[in-house]
Amino acid sequence: MTTFLLLRHAHSTANDSGILAGQIPGISLSAIGKRQSTQLLRALADQKIDRIVSSPMDRCLETVSDIATARRKRIFIDRAFIEMNYGTWSGRALKELRRERSWKSIQKSPSTFTFPQGESFASAARRIERGLSTLAKKHPKEIILVVTHGDVIKIALQISNGGELDNFQNFVIDTCSLSEVQWEQKSRLVVRSNVRMVTVKNRARRKRHLSRRRVLGGGSGV
Repeated sequence: MTTFLLLRHAHSTANDSGILAGQIPGISLSAIGKRQSTQLLRALADQKIDRIVSSPMDRCLETVSDIATARRKRIFIDRAFIEMNYGTWSGRALKELRRERSWKSIQKSPSTFTFPQGESFASAARRIERGLSTLAKKHPKEIILVVTHGDVIKIALQISNGGELDNFQNFVIDTCSLSEVQWEQKSRLVVRSNVRMVTVKNRARRKRHLSRRRVLGGGSGV
């Protein structure tokens, strides 16, 4: 059995600005995210980790760099867990994207949607499943920390749960939260999801805006 600890990167400058970052370069951790990553080192102190795998995006590498250094572990870059390619939607404000005609299709039937000049949810799901399957076959007894993105984790949870891709946005994944799935040759199990690993301020305010955290890229990420 392979255990995957799916860690969403800490709060980023894109989360701060409310934009859909996707794969555009230059998105790093915000001031909040830097504090989160520092707290994360302590929060995971007692968690056994055999291997660290990360999306190549800066915000993921920054999130896990202190952990890797403290444990003297290499960070293995795996593009199977890169953020989705949102095509021409990348870099645009989420409040603007909500007014797009195709927004309803993304919410109701994402399995049929392809972003303009970008990736489809179906192809993203295939690469995520291949990535997890490959790691599970190569490392059948390891606990692997995978540092990645909100939509990637939601899709991974939906795959592990055996549900339809169209329902993947029923999961909420906050920044610096941890989800856990276990994969064996013939079975997959969701152990936990969206466990916040660091102190979060203004929790009451965030609860009122739960729906905003279900949108593409995890919304504001708070």
